Amino acid sequence: MKKDMRRIALLAAAVLILSGCGSNDKSAEASSSAPAMDDAGYSTEYYSESAMDFEAAEAPAEEPTYTTEEGGGGVSSTSGIDSVAPTAQKLIKTVSMNMETKEFDSLLENIRSKAEELGGYIESSDISGSSYYSMYESRRGWMTIRIPSDKLDGFVTVVSELGNVTGKSESIEDITLEYVDVESHKKALETEQTRLLELLEQAESMEDILTIESRLSQVRYELQAYGSKLRIFDNQVSYSTVDIDIREVERVMPVVEKLTFFEEISYRLTDNFYDIGQGLRSFAIWFISSLPYLVIWALVIVLLVRLVRKLIWKKPFFRKKKKEQMKEDHFE
Repeated sequence: MKKDMRRIALLAAAVLILSGCGSNDKSAEASSSAPAMDDAGYSTEYYSESAMDFEAAEAPAEEPTYTTEEGGGGVSSTSGIDSVAPTAQKLIKTVSMNMETKEFDSLLENIRSKAEELGGYIESSDISGSSYYSMYESRRGWMTIRIPSDKLDGFVTVVSELGNVTGKSESIEDITLEYVDVESHKKALETEQTRLLELLEQAESMEDILTIESRLSQVRYELQAYGSKLRIFDNQVSYSTVDIDIREVERVMPVVEKLTFFEEISYRLTDNFYDIGQGLRSFAIWFISSLPYLVIWALVIVLLVRLVRKLIWKKPFFRKKKKEQMKEDHFE
């Protein structure tokens, strides 16, 4: 009986030992496959992976590289977005000049030739005072000239040396914003026109076709209007306007900024003597040229006087009075 109890005890001990070894092997495998834990009991492996993802999300994307297209003047990027070049400043320049000259015809011809030499042209011209009835008046001319903007200063300098400039004004109008606005409207209409053409090809019903064609006509009309306005702007920017008022004079007075007391007296005396001389000259010209009329009027007046005297002498009343007067003179 005792032998049987010993055997049972040994068998139970062997089973316990085998079960303890198996549990140690399993715990070792579990510890090798489980994630590392920090002091607070949280997995350090999870935090490391999350930090890597966060750093990847926060890292800036690689900046696109830009290349210049040959011949196009624009800038393109590898990201597929094309940048739009800014519109250059659009300026309309206008110059107005007042001139006087003793050589009227020569000045006009020199201005015309210089404008053509610089690539400009005469937009309008008005000359007055050259007819028979205005031959005694000074001639006057008004010219509107269009000159390339980059040659405006040179043209004004040359013209100023051809005559006496009594006044000059310059103005610059910046139309950059208006130009950009018109250009943007035009591009938007072009995009709409392209889309309408695509829809027109896909349209099946007659109602849709008529609606699309009606809108297309309106878009094309607006495109022509905006295109015309842009062409006018381009012409005004490329060619500056020069307005010149020319007056023919017999004496050119120098233009000075400020006169001294004696200089002003000298100029005024000179003007007065000049005016007196011109007045005497005009009177002499008028008197000599009017002699035929004056002679005729003198003859008419003499004839009228003689006629009146004869008519008065023939009247009885006057003859009677005359005789009585003669008798009184005789008795006395």
